[in-house]
Amino acid sequence: MNLRIRDFQAGDKEAVDALVREAWLELAPVMPGWHELAPRLTALTQHAADSEVLVAERGGRLIGAVGYVGAHQPRPDFFALEWPIVRLLSVAPFGRGAGVGQRLLDECIARAQRDHAPALALHTTPLMASAQRLYARAGFELERTLPDMYGAPYVLMLKKLNEPTA
Repeated sequence: MNLRIRDFQAGDKEAVDALVREAWLELAPVMPGWHELAPRLTALTQHAADSEVLVAERGGRLIGAVGYVGAHQPRPDFFALEWPIVRLLSVAPFGRGAGVGQRLLDECIARAQRDHAPALALHTTPLMASAQRLYARAGFELERTLPDMYGAPYVLMLKKLNEPTA
């Protein structure tokens, strides 16, 4: 079946929240502050009015979701205001390894290019090794180390876009 990427609709809220929780549950045993992070995993749908939330579905079933937060929208202060950001890229465990994360990330990159952004940013933890490989393959590079969050190390990654040509 074909994978379809579409915009989030209000009726998707419960399914997206459940998908994000399921996708991130693998961090529970390795993230010391899991009990602090878990309640915040609904941020994707809670902030849908301030961002573009995208969902991936196959055969009518949600399989992935991500938030694209445009430049100058609310975000953590370690991101430059002119950078759009990728928020909570999540793929259900049953859908991993089929290119879902890549398609969602590609759509965020396309939206950043549409917006003529100088770069697209995200933050992640090295505890998510497969996500870090995905980001590196997509051209994201380590920008800097961030303070620990939820008892785990975090980094800011940046993909430069729309650079002026000489």
